Amino acid sequence: MLVAPVLAIIAWFGVDHFIGEKPHAAKPGEAYSLLARSNCRYDSGQCDLVNGDFELTLRPTGMAASSVDIELVSKHALQRATIGLASAATGAPASVMAATDATSTRWSASFSQSYVDDSALRVAVVADGTTYYAEVPLVFLRLENDGAR
Repeated sequence: MLVAPVLAIIAWFGVDHFIGEKPHAAKPGEAYSLLARSNCRYDSGQCDLVNGDFELTLRPTGMAASSVDIELVSKHALQRATIGLASAATGAPASVMAATDATSTRWSASFSQSYVDDSALRVAVVADGTTYYAEVPLVFLRLENDGAR
């Protein structure tokens, strides 16, 4: 009765070791998706995106009835950053973000249009020739000026 559970546990870890995906370094020219942390799913005021040691933080810096200002902060220097709204109702064009510091770790963009509740935010950045991308709901933006929309 003791041998079967022990063998099952050993088999579980053995299969994962031989068949499971191994972590590897990002390759230039490839594209990798970013995982949205839990603070992106509620009105936290920021959204953290990660893939291994690559991390981005999105936060609103200003909100009005017709515009949203967003700041992107990265732990790595970025070559380019693009952000856009994806909605079932409208297909808004992407905005190229502008670097706001000399190290290219802080970027900002402004949307001149209002967004709807079913919209999502699409982010794509390039660092060291590698593209990272994500799509997150806009729930995290609702912390400030919620009645302004």
